[in-house]
Parts: sequence; C-alpha cells; structure tokens
Amino acid sequence: MNQSFRTKRLVESALMIALSTILSFIVLFRLPFGGSLTPCCMLPVILISYRYGCKWGFATSFAFSLIQGIQGIAEGTFSAAALGVENGVFNGGFFSGSPLFAAFGIFLLDYIIAFTALGIGGIFRDKIKNKPLSLVCGILVAGLLRYAAHVISGAIFFGIWGEWFFTQEGFFAWGQTLVDMFPGKSLYVLYSLIYNLFFLLPETGLTAIAGYLISKAMPKLLVKQEPQAK
Repeated sequence: MNQSFRTKRLVESALMIALSTILSFIVLFRLPFGGSLTPCCMLPVILISYRYGCKWGFATSFAFSLIQGIQGIAEGTFSAAALGVENGVFNGGFFSGSPLFAAFGIFLLDYIIAFTALGIGGIFRDKIKNKPLSLVCGILVAGLLRYAAHVISGAIFFGIWGEWFFTQEGFFAWGQTLVDMFPGKSLYVLYSLIYNLFFLLPETGLTAIAGYLISKAMPKLLVKQEPQAK
C-alpha cells in the first residue's frame, strides 16, 4: 500500500468524521432519555466504509463513536441515567447495581457499539451491482445494527421508565393499553423497541434517501478506492 493512498484515506476519513460530527449537532428533535433525529449524521462515515471497505469503515466509525460518547456526556445523557440512582444503587431496568457499571454499559452499548456498527455500511459494495441500491442496503443494515444496540441498552438501563413514558399526557391512547398488556419486565423490552424506533426509523430512512440521491447525483462517491499498483 503506497503512502499517497494512506494519506488520502486518512484525510478523507477525518473529513467525513468531522462532517458526521457537525451533522450530529443539528438536532431536529430529541427524546427525553437520549436519542435524536439529525440530518443524516450517519451517512458520511458509511460512505467511508463503502469507498474503502468495512475493515477501514469500522475503524472510522469507532473513532466517530468516541466523539459521540463525549458529546453524549456533554449533552447530559448520563445525567438522565442518574435518575435511576437511589441510595447509591442504579436501578434502570434489567440491571440493578453499581452506577459506575451502569454508566460504562450505557457508554459501551449506546455509543461505542451503536456507532461502530455503522462501519458495516459498505458490506454490499461488491455484492450488489447497482451501486446506489448497494449503498442503501448497507445503510439499512447499519441502521438496524445501531437500533439493536440501542434497544438492548434501553431495556437494560432505561426500561424502568417505560410505564412513565407510555402514560404521559398527550401520548398515544394505546400507551396505557400497552402498560396493561405487558406488565413487569416485559414492558422494559417493548418500551425500548418503541422508544428507539421513534428516532432511528426516521433517521435511517432519511439517511437511505439522502444516500440514494447523492449517489445518483455524484456516482464517483461510490467508486471503490484501492491503492495504485507500483
């Protein structure tokens, strides 16, 4: 691998991480216990995965995940989690115990794993001939994996807020019905599935649409980048 390719890949990745970070600060709406809709903050790092392959894509997405974790701390995600602490014990859902372990689990699942998963976005690059379609499929898989990470975290660390969430004034009428139908810990999982869907479904949908339109307008973005032979 020649030096010029390495430099190009590194610079391009840094720029895309920066762009994803900037887009993540533009919040269209935010949910009370974390999670927000942004104008396609996932897309730039997914494009890196598509252009340079999933291996490099995971490395790039991991760097982005660290930035998102720091941003989450600054925005008070862990302050919201602290509401589950009583008498020095965290009880947020399936997990009950040390607040430090809870904070680590939230950081790991909601940031490191959830955003590193975006590196899979280039998985269909060499499998589907239609490049815009292959990008869209990669975006959907990346969005699904991110959703799974958030759902697991939500059930474990935030599930106890499910009844409160579903019975708030102004919530859909079926909220109380769900509380009655799914008592106890089963509500934790259902709550997390629905809660995270509120922001990740539109986020992934917008990203897929934007990715398709951009790839049609600028097809060179989807050209596979490889080191030049000497």
